[in-house]
Parts: sequence; structure tokens; C-alpha cells
Amino acid sequence: MSNTATVPLRIWICEDHANFAKQISRLIAGEDDLVCEKAFSHPDDLFAELNYCSAPPDLLMLDLGLPGKDGLQVLREVKAKVPAQKIVILTSFDDRERVYRAICNGASGYLLKTADPDDILSGIRDVMQGTAALSSPIATMILEGFSKHGPVEETEPLTSREEEVLRLLVKGFIKKEIGDQLDISQHTVDMHLRSVYRKLHVRTQTEAVSKALRKGLV
Repeated sequence: MSNTATVPLRIWICEDHANFAKQISRLIAGEDDLVCEKAFSHPDDLFAELNYCSAPPDLLMLDLGLPGKDGLQVLREVKAKVPAQKIVILTSFDDRERVYRAICNGASGYLLKTADPDDILSGIRDVMQGTAALSSPIATMILEGFSKHGPVEETEPLTSREEEVLRLLVKGFIKKEIGDQLDISQHTVDMHLRSVYRKLHVRTQTEAVSKALRKGLV
């Protein structure tokens, strides 16, 4: 009868607060089925390792408040480089827009640093088993966002170009980046955004992103 041991899941951490990174590393190290293989304090070090390593981690735990580069941008770039990479956001930020954008950009989970250590470990295992990991306040926020809004105005259909602009806006691209992606001028991007805002009955980028996600427009 074989006694082959289970290979621990390889976890990487990208977190610039040294003390918290040590706490999470120790938490993971105390589990037989998990191993904290690498920890990075700067996203540049993370990407250097991704470029060099023969195999990416089973799961990446990513903070959003990182030096030099916004965590949402890091999330997008990691997913572009390794599309199948499982990523759990572990952060102090609990605002609706960051949560929605992280999930829209491919995060498999969104946990708060204030979460109970056992909930963090459970979140890691949940993601590896194919389910989402959400801290209770985040899950509540998402449910409220989708189920507790009152009736909304009927929206005029968006053109295909307006949908493309809105989709990139939801992913966190700025106007110049949207123009570069679609090969149009920033003035044209502004024109499309004004039309999107009018059709969605919103006045700000945040409102447009929130409504687009609630209504399933992207």
C-alpha cells in the first residue's frame, strides 16, 4: 500500500508590511497541506520571480496597497501573464469599487486583513477547491449591491464601442489607456464616456462601474 505524502499547496505572498507578511507566512507554515514558498514586499520582485520560475504558485495572496504600483494593476498583469493563476486579495481596503474591480479582473477571493486566521486558511482551501473566498463583510456588500437596490431607470442600449469603453473602464483602465487599447483618441474616449453616462443615468466613473456590474452590462 502506497504511503505517498500529499504535496503541500505552494503559496506566494505579495505584501509590503513586513510584520503582517511574517504573520501570514507563519500561519501558512503551521498547516501540513500548505507551504509559504515565497514572500515579496514589492511587485517588481514578484514579476521578476514569475519571469524566472519554472512554475507559478498554486495560489498568490496579493495586497492592494503596494509600493510603486496599484494592486489592481498588479492583479491584471499577473492574470495577463498567467491566466489560470488563482489570486486571493488580502487587504485592508473594503470599499465597493475596489472589491468589484478585483473580482471583475479575475480575483478568486477577497479577504480582509482583519479576518480570523482560520477564515484566511479556509479561504485559501476554498479557492483551491474551486469556490470563491470572501470575508463576511465583503460577501454582505456584494449581496447588498445586487439584491437591495431599488428600481433603476431603463437604460438606452449601448453601442458596441461604448460597451468596449465601459468594459475597459470597469477593468480599471484610465482614459489614455482605453484610447491606446481601442486605437482611438482621448477626445473620442471622452465622447463615448459622456454617452455612456447619459444612457446609464450616472454622473461619475464610480457610478458607471457600479451600475455596469449590477446590471450585468460587462
